[in-house]
Amino acid sequence: MATTTGLVQRLTINAGGSACVSIGPSPTNVAALTIASDSSDSVATAVFKASMVDALSSAMVERREVTARHGDTDSTITAVELPPA
Repeated sequence: MATTTGLVQRLTINAGGSACVSIGPSPTNVAALTIASDSSDSVATAVFKASMVDALSSAMVERREVTARHGDTDSTITAVELPPA
C-alpha cells in the first residue's frame, strides 16, 4: 500500500457519494485521489466511504494534514488518517 500525505487542497463530492480529492503541500503540487461509491457497496462499506469523505472535508476546512492510503498502482483511497490535533 502507498500513502499520500499533505493538506486537502481540493475536494469534489459527486451526487452518488463518490469524491475526488487533491492532497499535497500546495495547490500546485498535489496527488489526485478518489473515493468511489458503488451501488453494490454494502451498507457498512457505504458508511465507511462516507466517513472518509467527511474526514477529508473536515481536514480541508481545518487546514489539517491527512494521510491517505491507496493502492501502489491506483488512486483509490482505502483509508484516511488524521494525526491528533
